[in-house]
Amino acid sequence: MVTLGKQLNKIGKHSLVEKNTLEPQWEGPFQVLLTSFTVVRIKEQNTWIHHTRLTKTPKTPWKVTQVQPGKLHFSRSYWYH
Repeated sequence: MVTLGKQLNKIGKHSLVEKNTLEPQWEGPFQVLLTSFTVVRIKEQNTWIHHTRLTKTPKTPWKVTQVQPGKLHFSRSYWYH
């Protein structure tokens, strides 16, 4: 949870936006244009988005390793920047 006194995102960083408030699905990443302490403005939407509907994007979302010829192993990193 983000406290009121800290900005959630920096201008120019990317964020994921929750698709619907009751479903855990994410859209994006979208670049942040403007921020306040509780809301964020992105380029792709004309309305402000509340900070509870945002999360930071993963640095490296997927890593692909070739196990054998013709076989790939996909892994996901959950470290956020």
